[in-house]
Amino acid sequence: MSMFGSSLPKDGYVSVGERNEYVVISYPGIVRNTAKAIEMLGGQQNLNAAHFAGRPLELRHNPDNPYCNALASERKTMEKASSSSGKILAVVKVRRKKSDPNVVTAEVMGIVSTLYTFKSMCDFQFLPLTKKNPTDAHYEDLVPRLIPMDLPSALSWWDKPDSGELRTPLFLPPYQFSRYNTPSTKILCREMDFSVEKMKKKSGGHGQSLRMERKALSVTVHADEEFPKAPTEEAISDANLRCKNEEPHRLLQELFEERPMWTRIAILRRTGLEDSVLKSLLQKYAFYILSGPWGRLWCRFGYDPRIDPKAKMYQSVMVTFRQHSKIPERQRLKVVKMNTDRALPVSVTSSGSWLPPMNIPFGQPSIEAIDYCYSPGELPRVRQMWYCICDVKLPLAEEIVRKEYFAQGDRADDQYGWLPPDAIDQIREAIKEDVKKVIQQLDEDEEIEGVDVADEDWMS
Repeated sequence: MSMFGSSLPKDGYVSVGERNEYVVISYPGIVRNTAKAIEMLGGQQNLNAAHFAGRPLELRHNPDNPYCNALASERKTMEKASSSSGKILAVVKVRRKKSDPNVVTAEVMGIVSTLYTFKSMCDFQFLPLTKKNPTDAHYEDLVPRLIPMDLPSALSWWDKPDSGELRTPLFLPPYQFSRYNTPSTKILCREMDFSVEKMKKKSGGHGQSLRMERKALSVTVHADEEFPKAPTEEAISDANLRCKNEEPHRLLQELFEERPMWTRIAILRRTGLEDSVLKSLLQKYAFYILSGPWGRLWCRFGYDPRIDPKAKMYQSVMVTFRQHSKIPERQRLKVVKMNTDRALPVSVTSSGSWLPPMNIPFGQPSIEAIDYCYSPGELPRVRQMWYCICDVKLPLAEEIVRKEYFAQGDRADDQYGWLPPDAIDQIREAIKEDVKKVIQQLDEDEEIEGVDVADEDWMS
């Protein structure tokens, strides 16, 4: 009632009718034609759809211009606004009698539930117009010549001539309108120059990160690719920088002179190095083969097993032991990171069992760690292993290594290497059969021990 002041006489009155909810649109302009104002807001149907869907209203000053950027509104519910400001907006109908102007009646029609305001900045608007004649003040609408207005014109759009007087004038609106509706106080940065010369100058200045850059300098190849002859200079310098102790370098150098190809577990077992040290040094002495007869092996630089028939002894055999309960499930090799001048604990851990870590003197092979060789009568300590044929101490594997096979050419087969197709399968089955016998023997021994314990309990 503050909007009417205190001039209401004593005989004036205010009536409150049925409570209705109203929506107020604070139009950013003087409205002289309500129909045009609603049309600029998208029409009555779009207004209702946007309001009940909870979307902001869009105001277009030129609704027929497809290149007009809409002005988005801010929606406020009066429940939240009144809780902070304490104000309630109501729609009031005021009447004055002509016979007695001092008599005023006011009727509250309803409460405002939603308020739409347009407080954001209006973006630039682009009108697709062109002058027919530079000396004439008349303009031509380019929309029908830029966008098909109906289905027949859309179907024949590409058949229309575009030359001479019928050529469409250039109309180049911006790629996109502003992404922000409100002004920002942030200062835009300059464009970055990512050229090679600029980045080199930048890397030589102050403010660099003290953290050593991590790069994968180890070389990995497939069986059908060219094998590298030597490591890169960057790999050598990086290995020398990360490990300045000469002893690990000597161990790996002697190991690959003894044999050109090793599995990773074999390298860990023979050298006793930490996994972190080995990871940074292997890139200097060997490359990794991903697939083929020598897959999962580290090969000495300059050695190509595909042209050396003696390399059949290094061909890899993958064996899985899934159905054997004596071999713990989900076993994995865990190398605890410690200083290179301390003892290296290597342990095998699993979810079902735990084997105590064994302290390994630096440069000395472990005794009870995972063995890279398969010996008959001993259970492997993991459920999946990769062996070289020369590391399988079974008569069948030793016979295959000694036996000379007829080579089809001067280069090994991409899938089977220097061996017949069934040789690897025979070795794998021999390993599994030996493991099966060992497990059966262990089960029999446990049954005998169980019977002896039961007899002792009965006698006591």
